[in-house]
Amino acid sequence: MLLKIKTDSNHAVQGTTRALSSLSSLFTKHPLQNSSAIPNNKPRFQNPQNPHLLGPKDFEYFVRHQCKSGKLTLNDALTYFDKLIATQPSPLIQTFNFVLGSASKLKCNPDVFSMYRKLNVEGIKPNLYTLSILLNCCCQLKQMSSGFCVFGEVIKRGFEPDLVTVSILLKGMCGDGKVLDAVQVFDKMSERGFQGDGVIYGILINGLCSIGHPAMALELLRKMEKSGFRGTLMTFSMVIDAFCKDGMVDEAASLFSEMVSKQISPDAVVYGSLINGFCRLGRLKEAVNVFDEMVSQGLTPDLVMYNTLIHGFCQVGMWEEAMKIFNRMVGKGISPDVVTFTSLIDSLCKEGKTGEAQRIFDLMIQQGAKPDIRTYNSLLNGLCLNSQLDEATKLFGLIVDKGLEFDAFSYNIMISGYCKSWKIDEAFQLFQKMHDDGIKPTAATYNTLIGMLFQSGQVSTARKMFDEMHVYGNSPLLSTYTVMLDGLCKHGHIEEALDLFRSLESTNHKPSIEPFSILIDGLWKAGILEEARKMFNQISEKGLSPDVVTYNIMLSGLCKNHMSLVADKLLTEMEENGRLPDSISYNVVIHGLLREKEVEKAMNRLEQMRKRNFSADDGVTSMLLRLAVKDEQCRAALESLPDVI
Repeated sequence: MLLKIKTDSNHAVQGTTRALSSLSSLFTKHPLQNSSAIPNNKPRFQNPQNPHLLGPKDFEYFVRHQCKSGKLTLNDALTYFDKLIATQPSPLIQTFNFVLGSASKLKCNPDVFSMYRKLNVEGIKPNLYTLSILLNCCCQLKQMSSGFCVFGEVIKRGFEPDLVTVSILLKGMCGDGKVLDAVQVFDKMSERGFQGDGVIYGILINGLCSIGHPAMALELLRKMEKSGFRGTLMTFSMVIDAFCKDGMVDEAASLFSEMVSKQISPDAVVYGSLINGFCRLGRLKEAVNVFDEMVSQGLTPDLVMYNTLIHGFCQVGMWEEAMKIFNRMVGKGISPDVVTFTSLIDSLCKEGKTGEAQRIFDLMIQQGAKPDIRTYNSLLNGLCLNSQLDEATKLFGLIVDKGLEFDAFSYNIMISGYCKSWKIDEAFQLFQKMHDDGIKPTAATYNTLIGMLFQSGQVSTARKMFDEMHVYGNSPLLSTYTVMLDGLCKHGHIEEALDLFRSLESTNHKPSIEPFSILIDGLWKAGILEEARKMFNQISEKGLSPDVVTYNIMLSGLCKNHMSLVADKLLTEMEENGRLPDSISYNVVIHGLLREKEVEKAMNRLEQMRKRNFSADDGVTSMLLRLAVKDEQCRAALESLPDVI
């Protein structure tokens, strides 16, 4: 079995009978009315002026001819259907199928159902193809419960579902988001002897890839090959692309090599998937290698591929390499678009090169590429990061003149810029304008303003803003709680911070180490020692592990409260728990040990620190020099470590 999921393994097939009630009017029982066979000779007309004056057999030929021509309108189909159904003896069901099929191709699905009901009333029984047309209509309407109804009628009437019928059903299920159910139905049918073909396997493989199950898609591809159907470029491409999108680029590359070994020539699409996959993981050298291999195979890279590489290098700050690819692209006669320019501008701005970013922006205008809001946001962010707030304000006004609509990110950039420049009034004016323009503030908006209010000592206003988030339908993120906890602790509101921390535990936010670190630091600074140590011990109870920052907070708190021996023991435990101490860890403990005259232990830690290429900070160095004058043990220890200071 390919699938083992929680739902009843037989529900997809067995449910067809139960679902019949919703379409019971379509499947009333009537005796079969036999119709005469149409002679095999060709029609004796080409385009009669009045087809309704033709005899029954000639009229059938005419209808079939019109349906095959693809020129049939819905009005024609309905008119011909009414004429056919009034004909005696009844025409063959195949002729009705032509009309139903034509209406289905016109997406007139309700009319198909209406015509089918009339067939039922007249006692004209469907064949498998009739029901397949009906099933296809249900799938197009995404009414899969009705689709299973029709499929149940196929079984009920004793028809053996063929490849066409099954492919329609499975494609409809996949299109309706029921991919796993579709695979399960196929599994059950396979157990009962149904043999799928390359088309059906392709439908299911594509469905699994579309919902992010590349491993299952590959398993189905293997099953397809074992059934005697050779994988195609399309099937391999789908699975390779899904692996890349899922971050499993090594698996994608391995499947690519297998595809090539099977003499399936890759196209630009599959190369593009690999390039994108490597770029997303920052493996740019491999992405370039794939790009070069594609070119060596005579395939021409398009704008999307160049943009992928440019964006990849920009993401890791390698804007010079990005510019080389840009120049190569232009040299090949490919015109950059807004995505290309925005990637370059964003990268340059983050590097603080706003002047060069502005030159790229000007080039963009010269070449006729129209900047969008993302382009302007990148420039705004760069100017604010570079403390060019006046220029950012001018650009912000220019965006309005260009007829572009601000988004929340635009406002957040400017609000953050004003806050960093301590222009709190301007920040809140923009916050109000954000409301006036009908743009909902995000958690990032509130985080910036709440943080600024705490920094300026406006604790009560910060509290009100936090409460306001709920009023306006903004649920605080974990980052918002972190900003609040930090602000409350720094202003000595420890009890309030503890209450907020407890309320955080009742939310759906996943536990994080950062709130613990903030509270532990606040408790130490407030002199609530036992509570700080208790909270540190609670970290493991929540399934978390202290990081280096948390350990350093604890080490500093212990040493400042004359518990350097406890801190020294914790430093050992820290390393045993897989957290390597950093320079801060060693300096804090050494300083504490020296202050408490634990010279031998301090020297041992000093030696460890030097072996790890960490240096003593100014505080430790000063204390060592003072102690060396008075303490022979310290002086001797220093002489044995000549490079310490």
